[in-house]
Amino acid sequence: MQETQPNNMERPRILIVDDSPLNISVLVGLLKSDYKTLVAKDGEQAFNRVFSEQQPDLILLDIMMPGIDGYEVCRQLKQDPRSRHIPIIFVSAMSEVGDEEKGLALGAVDYISKPFSPPIILARIKTHLALALQKRELEREVLRRTEELERSRRGLIRRLGLAAEYKDNETGLHVQ
Repeated sequence: MQETQPNNMERPRILIVDDSPLNISVLVGLLKSDYKTLVAKDGEQAFNRVFSEQQPDLILLDIMMPGIDGYEVCRQLKQDPRSRHIPIIFVSAMSEVGDEEKGLALGAVDYISKPFSPPIILARIKTHLALALQKRELEREVLRRTEELERSRRGLIRRLGLAAEYKDNETGLHVQ
């Protein structure tokens, strides 16, 4: 399981958002050996968990809940820059194609219909955690390379300015 962990010290955190104690119990039992599980019983609790000190690495989100439904939770999380990077997998009894299309259009990475198959849900969680980790690593690499290019560009401009200065002091300072 090490390849999906955000760092080697800590197990990935999975937030389970569902209003059914039975569903929560089944998912926690399934995940607790490989993941740190967090639980929210409605949308408000989900927001509190997501914006806590340690954000979840992935969210399993039901749709039909009292108060704020799962679609709205997903929409708000994907609009917020602090949480848009967290993969969301809908786990719902709503199994129509339109329901799945709506969930994916709102920004979820996957949609699993209840009742779910434990091996399938484990495989999809592992896949989406690995993809999220790979995406974060690629973003870090792009940032590092961009900073490197910026340093190189500034160095080149300074050298061009120095070269122009040899010919005329005022032109060299203007170029820089």
